[in-house]
Amino acid sequence: MLSEANARKTDLATLHVTQANLDELDHALKTFNTTKASPRTATAERMAQTESLPGLIRDASGILRNQIDRLVNLFRRSNADFVAGYRGARVIVDRAASHATKPAASSPPSSAP
Repeated sequence: MLSEANARKTDLATLHVTQANLDELDHALKTFNTTKASPRTATAERMAQTESLPGLIRDASGILRNQIDRLVNLFRRSNADFVAGYRGARVIVDRAASHATKPAASSPPSSAP
């Protein structure tokens, strides 16, 4: 479209289309072409990040088990409450999500005098 407009500049001049208008069109087309691939690129990036999660979780669990848990064990005698609290916080609680909606509480009808 832009090449056709550039080829017919003299005809477009009678319609008050200037070089500035053509430059603006060129800029808008370049911006559009750059932006139209953005959703697909974002989807591909999210997919790559999601696929890397198991490895990252494995690494984090390894750090907890092999480094932090060992450091906490050093306080077993001097601060038993801290160690008990840490171990309690390390327990994974997997609460099932409920998608059922609770029925709305209905108020009793008021009697009018």
